[in-house]
Formats: sequence, C-alpha cells, structure tokens
Amino acid sequence: MTSEWSEDGAGDGPVATRVGPALVVTLPRELDDATLRALRGEVLDTLRRSRSRALVLEASGLELIDAEDFRQLTLVARTATLLGARPLLVGLSAGIVAYLIEAGVDTRGVRAYATLDDALVALGAVRAQVDREATALAAPDADESGSST
Repeated sequence: MTSEWSEDGAGDGPVATRVGPALVVTLPRELDDATLRALRGEVLDTLRRSRSRALVLEASGLELIDAEDFRQLTLVARTATLLGARPLLVGLSAGIVAYLIEAGVDTRGVRAYATLDDALVALGAVRAQVDREATALAAPDADESGSST
C-alpha cells in the first residue's frame, strides 16, 4: 500500500480534517509500517501547527489491525498528549475489539468512542460549533431590530 498523508481527501492514506478544536484523522482500510510512520510524523506536525486541542483517530474503515499496529497507534495518541491534544480513538469494529481483548493487548489509557459523533460531542466540538453558528446567524437579526427602533 502506498501511503500518502492528505489534508484534502486525495490519495489512499490517512486523511486529516479540522473539526472545531479537533484534528480528525481518518485511517485507511489497511495499516502498514510506512503508513504508521507517516501518520506519526504528519499528525504530530499538524497538531503542533494547528494547535488542535484533540486528536481523533477515526478507524471505522479499518478492516484489520494487529497488536503491533495498535501499539503504534496508541503511541501516536500518547505522544499527542505531550502537544496538549486529548487523543480519542473512534469507530473500531466489534471484531477488532474482540481480537485486541483476546490477544491481551494493553488498552489502558485508550479513550474510545463508538462513533465520531460520540467523540465530538464528548469533546464539546459540536456544541461549540453550533454555538458559533447560532451567534453568527443571530447577529444580523439583532442589527436589523436595533436599527428599526
């Protein structure tokens, strides 16, 4: 697999998107060493530049993961904390979760959510975005009502 970091959705590697205070990284269907190396470097650099307060590793498209790949993902997550970002893992399939538990993989310290929506709500990103949009929409109305009196 050729892995290329993408901030616009092009390519077949991880895709990074900024959602409120979070950097959401959508993982590709397959992980390999090259993808994980690129992920680690690019995610940490993007976190530093963007000053994101959260890193969401979105894994709903991930078909398989072995114990070493999971360990590498958790290292990325733990390293993100040193840059001030709260790491979250979302969208793991039931099969992957069962494998990780049966294989005795250490999952302590991994904050996980079933869906991206759940993670964003937990972070408050959705609420903050809605609040900003509501304020922006209400501002023109306030100006119009204020000028008519």
